[in-house]
Amino acid sequence: MSFTPKGEELPKKGKELPSARKRRELTLDFALAIAAALKDDLARGASIKTIMAWTGASERTVKGWLAGSNGPSGAHLEGLLRSSQAVYERLMTRTGRRPIVSAQGLEALREQIAGLAEAIDAALT
Repeated sequence: MSFTPKGEELPKKGKELPSARKRRELTLDFALAIAAALKDDLARGASIKTIMAWTGASERTVKGWLAGSNGPSGAHLEGLLRSSQAVYERLMTRTGRRPIVSAQGLEALREQIAGLAEAIDAALT
């Protein structure tokens, strides 16, 4: 019979290690953030089948993401970041980075600036 060397036993208190609890909380937050972003895409007209095409994931997997019970990983996350502006912006915000402005965002900004320029010209005349 072999004995465990002194100091190498896990603590007997609690049901899980504190690091596992923290990891589970972070994973849940991530899954809920992805779910919210995908729901934004669904509100804009995307469908579950569209999300499946973006990622190559199964319908059941995508429904799990939408429910917030689990989040994408690896190639699925890469497909979502490539295809979904909402997911990209949400993850950039969560990581403390500024999202890169899309062409649509720049076009909207250009229209706002043109409107402001017209308003200034009208006020000066």
